[in-house]
Amino acid sequence: MLFNGVLSQQGIFDPSIFTEASCTDNYKWSTWFDTNDPNLSQGDVEITSHIQKLFPNFMCSSPTAIEGQTSYDANPATTGDAFRISVKDGFLCLNQQINFYKDRICQDYKVRYCCPANSI
Repeated sequence: MLFNGVLSQQGIFDPSIFTEASCTDNYKWSTWFDTNDPNLSQGDVEITSHIQKLFPNFMCSSPTAIEGQTSYDANPATTGDAFRISVKDGFLCLNQQINFYKDRICQDYKVRYCCPANSI
């Protein structure tokens, strides 16, 4: 499993020191984004720059953190998928990184971002 985040009960975060409760004061969590469904050729990706272009009114230009979960609210670390999460890039699960990937594909994932409250 490839990831650089911290595990929580349901999601993982980047930066790793972040938790759900860390997005407070002048910051708030965006809505959840699930812009891509897993497929055989790629996997499942939720790319920050793509989300910013698709949803400019619901996504800030400079998020401070990202949280990722499965579309059914489970922690990605429990899936057996290999993934990477970063504020800059988003959430990437590539089928080719999963053991026996020809027999299965990545789960469906969603992300949300901690943004300045006045930007979303």
